[in-house]
Amino acid sequence: MTYKLLLSSTLVILLTACGSDDKSTEQQTSLPPTPSVTTLTGVFLDSAVKGLNYKTASQSGQTNELGEFSFQADEMITFSIGAIELPSTLAALYITPLEVYQTNNINQIEVVNLLRLLQSLDLDGDASNGIEITESVHQLAANLSIDFSATDFEQQIAELISLSGAANQELVPVTMAIEHFQLTLNQISNDNLTRCTTTHGKIGHSGFFNTFHHNVSGKATIIDDCTIEITQFSYDGGGPDVYFYGAIDHQYAESAAFAIGQQINGQSYDNASITLKLPQNKSLDDLNGLSVWCVDFSANFGQMEFTQ
Repeated sequence: MTYKLLLSSTLVILLTACGSDDKSTEQQTSLPPTPSVTTLTGVFLDSAVKGLNYKTASQSGQTNELGEFSFQADEMITFSIGAIELPSTLAALYITPLEVYQTNNINQIEVVNLLRLLQSLDLDGDASNGIEITESVHQLAANLSIDFSATDFEQQIAELISLSGAANQELVPVTMAIEHFQLTLNQISNDNLTRCTTTHGKIGHSGFFNTFHHNVSGKATIIDDCTIEITQFSYDGGGPDVYFYGAIDHQYAESAAFAIGQQINGQSYDNASITLKLPQNKSLDDLNGLSVWCVDFSANFGQMEFTQ
């Protein structure tokens, strides 16, 4: 009897121990639920471009009639026409040739040539109602490689344009391409795509420019999370390749500094007002001051610091 009781007790202990181990193992091997990933929608604009191929790490396809493409946060995106592949850029709510070539200079040769190509390949030849790249264009460009900075760009692309079936049989002139794109940029600046929130603690901070060269003066004020208003601005327009630059602690020559808005040299300003929009990959955390900065010579024409 004693033997049977001990055996029964031992079995109970073993079974209980095994049950405990099973639960522990089950708890250890159970995984937390996979967090959901949001797929975002961006737009490629010269005007809205339909039919561009695009690819990210998670998404691929062609832009629709609104120029829309899909992406996930922090992905790089590459656009292409046949085998003509554009430089990869950070996917964002809107992308233009300026973002593709990482510049604010509307006259940069690669930007201009991409504008000319897109507008020339538009099926109906009227970029004001959108740009449509057809499947036949992709097929014609299936083995084509283009250097958008080359002096013979027009020769490289001439046959594609002439055989494309688009209304334009020759490249759109430079001035026409730029004028059209400028209208698009003006629309973007007034569109919901660039409407900003008002949550950052620096909103309302302002400061006046110290004058170093070229009679730079004026005041800068942070309006919202991505808008800076320049008022009472004066500058004689001198110097090459001049932009408003943002940086932390006036480190405008460092790699973390960045241009805001378009090139401003070449015209004089007298008590002018200018609205600046931060680049999409930048925030107010990336600056506490501005400079009127000459990129070619790393020259500071005037700077200010935001204070309460």
